[in-house]
Amino acid sequence: MFALRYIPKKISEINSKTDSRIAIVGKVIEQGENSFVLEDDSGKVEIESEEEVELNKTVRVFCSLTENQLKADIVQSLNGFDLNLFNKVKELYNKAGV
Repeated sequence: MFALRYIPKKISEINSKTDSRIAIVGKVIEQGENSFVLEDDSGKVEIESEEEVELNKTVRVFCSLTENQLKADIVQSLNGFDLNLFNKVKELYNKAGV
């Protein structure tokens, strides 16, 4: 048995042909009836969601990708989260190959 894993991605790195489960960190910039728009430093993307997400909040969204559409499985609030520090640490991990 294998574990289903959400792969951390920037919005610009999302590949609809190879990705099925991803995790994106960003800021909610628009709200719709059944969706919201998330923005990170690489772009914007619309995500279908059954739960309401607060505007201007920083969140991590665990998404399933089917038929070129992102669907939020879990939305995690990152209230008080230092996004710049997170990106610096992520960059260091990438340089180290971790």
